[in-house]
Amino acid sequence: MMTIGRDRLAGEQTTSVQNYNQQIRKRVSMSLFHSTVSRRDFMKGLGLVGGIGGAAAVTPAFHDLDEVISAAESTRKRAWFVKEVDEPTVEIDWALVKRHHGGHSTQSAAVVARYPGLEAYNAMTKSGKSDADRMKDNEPGYRLRDAALGAANGGVFSGISLAGSPGAVGGVIPTCEADKFGRKKVQTPEQRGVPKWTGTPEEATKMLRAVMVFFGAANLGVGELDDHHKNFVGLTGDNIGTQYYPNIDKAPTTVTKPVVFADQPTFTWDQAKNITYVPNIPLWAVTYLIPQHQELNLRRPTVLGRTTQTRYRLRRETTTCTQDFITGIGYQSMADVPYRVLPSGPGIVLGGLGENARHSIMTLSPEVGAFGGYFDMLTDLELAPTKPIDAGMWRFCHSCGLCADLCPSGSITKKGEAEPSYEVRPSHITPKDPPLPGMRESGEWHKLGRKTYWTDMPGSQIYQRSVDTCNVCWGNCVFNGANGAMIHQVVKGTASITPLFNAFFAAMHEPMGYGMKHGEDVEEWWNMSLPSNGFSSTMMARHMGY
Repeated sequence: MMTIGRDRLAGEQTTSVQNYNQQIRKRVSMSLFHSTVSRRDFMKGLGLVGGIGGAAAVTPAFHDLDEVISAAESTRKRAWFVKEVDEPTVEIDWALVKRHHGGHSTQSAAVVARYPGLEAYNAMTKSGKSDADRMKDNEPGYRLRDAALGAANGGVFSGISLAGSPGAVGGVIPTCEADKFGRKKVQTPEQRGVPKWTGTPEEATKMLRAVMVFFGAANLGVGELDDHHKNFVGLTGDNIGTQYYPNIDKAPTTVTKPVVFADQPTFTWDQAKNITYVPNIPLWAVTYLIPQHQELNLRRPTVLGRTTQTRYRLRRETTTCTQDFITGIGYQSMADVPYRVLPSGPGIVLGGLGENARHSIMTLSPEVGAFGGYFDMLTDLELAPTKPIDAGMWRFCHSCGLCADLCPSGSITKKGEAEPSYEVRPSHITPKDPPLPGMRESGEWHKLGRKTYWTDMPGSQIYQRSVDTCNVCWGNCVFNGANGAMIHQVVKGTASITPLFNAFFAAMHEPMGYGMKHGEDVEEWWNMSLPSNGFSSTMMARHMGY
């Protein structure tokens, strides 16, 4: 057994930051399965035991109660190191941000098939061991109870689909007395004979946050749908299957589900053509967080781990009830239906729910790390926009690279391979077929505008589809650690101020037990004592003693 000496850790702080990080990471990785690091050793490494160390300079200091109160003015509790900023930590070039075709994504089988060719794609996705065979072989994570749990969870888009949730059609809440399920609809102010609710944008945002938290959201971010933000609204929704290969632009509107801005006062949906019309009136975009089950995410790619789709089940009540509330106070709303019409990534970053990450289709939350489920809504209720945040996570991604090192398909940009850029890094797979009409020659699977690392999504998707699923990058993110123990706040707070210990934190992630679970460890979930839905609903609460 190997123990990292406290004196050696303290002495190495005198070396350069780069050499220090390399030495720590090398030492810890070599002893990944045969190391013991005491809590005191860990704290000593941060300079928190016996004198002033590197982390002492970043510890928050309060001189009186007024400072403590002023640091806690936000409606939702955020850690002290989460700072509001005027611009996101990832650079954005608005000239590059354009409305996108929802089917031009590697979630569309027709796009992915262009790379290996349709015949090879079909052979690849039909090969391999099936879930049924794994179940018969009694593999951990694929056993009957695992599959039954996933089926009972509802699957993708439980309750909110193209046909609409109870009361919502095409994402739009009608103002009828009862929906097709027989559920009585809320009355509008006009039906009640009273004026609609009025208040300041700040009051409206605070009110909507209280409402959505009551209905199950953890937090929300708000952005005005100005000329820049309109370019985040998709030209179409959903994904395109290989039956429309190679020309997905010839797919009928009932498949592509176009979204059109129109000079009209209301949201409408043409059911026959499957076209959603968004009114050219002042609108606000709301992005909200439904946390995911942390322990189940650590058990991907098994069928048990895929039960993290619970976010879709949980968002049903949040979305439907929130839309009912907005209707009840006299305003309109539209949920993110069809799928992909309102990509949540921009709303997360611009609205302050999280920051950009090394994996370019993922964002990081200070509270839940990579395990966040995010959804969107448009409304004509005037809201006060929320600001982006800087919690040091995007800077941490620059010096970490753990997700890239562990990516089984090698699709994430590793440290030293490239720097953040506005130009998409090409896939390592040369497409066997020409570009699809209307798509860019290279990097068609990404939306432009961010200065970031670019993940090879064709390579990622081809690997995922050949093994059913992956998400190793999600499960191995350093920011997924629990929030209950003080040490996690120390780690996140330190990373928000200085990169000095970033490589050390990344290297300690797996030895501390926060990595993915394998083998029989997957099935241990059934014996664990966990909170409802697998996450703490009080992580942002600041009243009633929570």
